[in-house]
Amino acid sequence: MKNWKKRFGCCTLAAVLLAGTALTGCGNKNVASEVAGKGTKTVLKVMFRSDKPAGWEEVEQEVENRLDKDGLPLDLEITWVAPSNYNDKLNLSITGGEKWDLVFDAPFVQLKNLAADGYYADLSSYWNNDAFPGLKKNFSEDLIENNQFFGQKCVIPLLRTYGTGIPAVFYRQDWADKWGIGTIDSYEKLTKYWDAVKENESGVYPLSVIGNRGFYQLKSITEAELCKNGIQTVKTGDVVNYLYIKDGKVVEAAAEGQGDEAFKDFPEGFQYDFGVERYEIFKEWREAGYIETDSLAQTDASTQFNSGLSGSVIGTLDDAEKSYEQLKLYSPEAEFGYFVYVDAVRNMEKGAIATGYQANNFLCIPKNSDNIEMTMKFLDWIFSDEKNHDLIELGIEGKDWENHGDGTYKILSKYAFPGYMLTWNQNFVKLSDNLSESIQEYKKYELENDTFSSNLLPGFTFDASAMATETAQVKAVTSKVSIVKLHGISNDGTNSYGTIKEMLTANCKEAMESGGQIIMSELVNQVNEYLKSKS
Repeated sequence: MKNWKKRFGCCTLAAVLLAGTALTGCGNKNVASEVAGKGTKTVLKVMFRSDKPAGWEEVEQEVENRLDKDGLPLDLEITWVAPSNYNDKLNLSITGGEKWDLVFDAPFVQLKNLAADGYYADLSSYWNNDAFPGLKKNFSEDLIENNQFFGQKCVIPLLRTYGTGIPAVFYRQDWADKWGIGTIDSYEKLTKYWDAVKENESGVYPLSVIGNRGFYQLKSITEAELCKNGIQTVKTGDVVNYLYIKDGKVVEAAAEGQGDEAFKDFPEGFQYDFGVERYEIFKEWREAGYIETDSLAQTDASTQFNSGLSGSVIGTLDDAEKSYEQLKLYSPEAEFGYFVYVDAVRNMEKGAIATGYQANNFLCIPKNSDNIEMTMKFLDWIFSDEKNHDLIELGIEGKDWENHGDGTYKILSKYAFPGYMLTWNQNFVKLSDNLSESIQEYKKYELENDTFSSNLLPGFTFDASAMATETAQVKAVTSKVSIVKLHGISNDGTNSYGTIKEMLTANCKEAMESGGQIIMSELVNQVNEYLKSKS
């Protein structure tokens, strides 16, 4: 794995909210604070979508000390908000006119709404600008071009990789060895392991899942595989739309659950309603007793696994270190195992992960901020010097972490900053030495450029702002099945069906009649316009 630390860079971000119910990290500071002998300091108001990390106060003080020494007279006023409260508070805060200088936002938060309504500042003049060398080095022109929203360069994209984490099922390797299964490297071995858990571990479920995800992406056809065959997925109103793109335009479009006939003109091998197949497998797994009966109510599957109440859990290798540590606390004799369930990724093939070269997490500066340029200077300061970056992400060197100098480090304290909100960047990645060598190899693989292949619509964002009514109507329909199908349940709350395919066919028909067809037609129009602009 050569040059795995030298990449096109990116970043993550912090967020905003109502201070009334949030935890404030540094007391009440005025917009400008007087510092003895140093004149006036600018106070940047920031909000993070996270609980405050242990030891943050000491790190924050060191950050402000370094800023002073580097001629940036800044104080940070950070409000920490629990993720469960963040979405609503961000929306109320920004639309209500409160002033913040830096906020976390993302498509899964309020970004599509707030960007569409013009609440965020235009940052285009700060990119590829010699006055901001840290940003110029770490935020390439392509990265910025692919991370626009509604034609606006109003976000700071934060990421260490264009993937979302190597997908895996964590399991007890000591159990798998004891039962003669060995290392799990196939679904056949995984289900054999689940059967063995049922047989040998009384009161332990083979797999713990959380209510809003169920079996999640197990048994999925990957986006990379679809794109190789000219098929692109775009989700609208919880409807999964499949677009068959050929010769620079959409030639067919169909929705998951629309039935085999809707896919008859798709490419060979995909001329049926292929997306629903895995839900029938989920139904078989549920009926086999692999997950608990009330799985819809589960909120903490990881703790179930780590504490020995389940034999496996779905996650990504980003979660492996924490899971390993917790597993050892509960069961010192336990051996941690993981199954990377996407074949091409498990084999570390090139191009195995499709991407639109877009981040999932962003920083934004509200348009009404009085400190836009100073905020960008603060971000430039972070990314101009690896030591500044590492101070925030890893803590105080020698106290919170020890640098091995080879791209790995040793954890010395409980300090754990949520890097996806401010510091994630491909040029400054370090890996904890708590990770096994094999997991480190996968993490390095995920940082390689050629691990990824472009999807068919890089940088495309569907604008559904003019169809709010149709989207709401469609979601009211799809919400009846969007979660239960992931748990292998064929009951939409009103009717029980013999198969999940029957349930999804009925639901999709209702959704398309409730506005889904209008949305799909507009999606096709926008995609064709996008493709025309790229030709």
